[in-house]
Amino acid sequence: MDESYEITLRNHRNEPVQIRVVEHMYRWTNWRLTAHSQPFNKTDAHIAEFLVDVPADSERSITYKVRYSW
Repeated sequence: MDESYEITLRNHRNEPVQIRVVEHMYRWTNWRLTAHSQPFNKTDAHIAEFLVDVPADSERSITYKVRYSW
C-alpha cells in the first residue's frame, strides 16, 4: 500500500524556528519512505520524525510517500 502526504508549516514569528514533526505510521510496522522532501529519523517501528527549519514570517512544506508491506 502506498500513501502520499503534504504538511505545511507556517511561522508567524519575527525569528526563525525549528519545528519537530512526528508522523505515526499506524498501518503496519513494515514501512519505508520511498520519497521525502526533508531528512527524517525513524525513531521506532511506527514513527518518522522530521526537524524542519522555518524562516521568520514564512512557510515550508514537507512531502513524503510511504510504502507499507505485509
